[in-house]
Amino acid sequence: MRGFKYFLAVLLLLSMTTSAYAAPDTPLHQSHAVSHNDRNLLNAEINGFEIQAEDYLIDIWHSEITDLGNGKIELFGYTQCNRICDRVSVKLTLQQWTGSIWVNLGSYTFYDYQANYAEGVKNVSVERGKYYRVRSYHYAENGLLIDETSATTASIYVK
Repeated sequence: MRGFKYFLAVLLLLSMTTSAYAAPDTPLHQSHAVSHNDRNLLNAEINGFEIQAEDYLIDIWHSEITDLGNGKIELFGYTQCNRICDRVSVKLTLQQWTGSIWVNLGSYTFYDYQANYAEGVKNVSVERGKYYRVRSYHYAENGLLIDETSATTASIYVK
């Protein structure tokens, strides 16, 4: 159990490390960005022990941002577990590029109980001529076992 707790702590630290890249000077015309992650595709070894997907609660975590036009964007995300959990959630945080840092504009949390899946969608009005992205946080809890991870989409430019 101690080794598993150590593993979860290391996993949490690794999932929190995210590279931040400055938005380019020339606006991109990308209107959709996705972050899709699947633990079934991961091969990992920690302290000589091979890690299996079933060692986790969360199998797949996904988020996306779409420019709907007219200064409106859609945020979408889901968390999928490999078993029924006491609680499953996805938190979507909309971020805007200021020219030097990403700032949080708002967060939206969607959850379900006694389920293996939670999803959410949110339409938001934003300022045109700016870059936006979604930072997602995925959480599952089953008894004393907690699994959490996060991801960030690429940025989109809202015309």
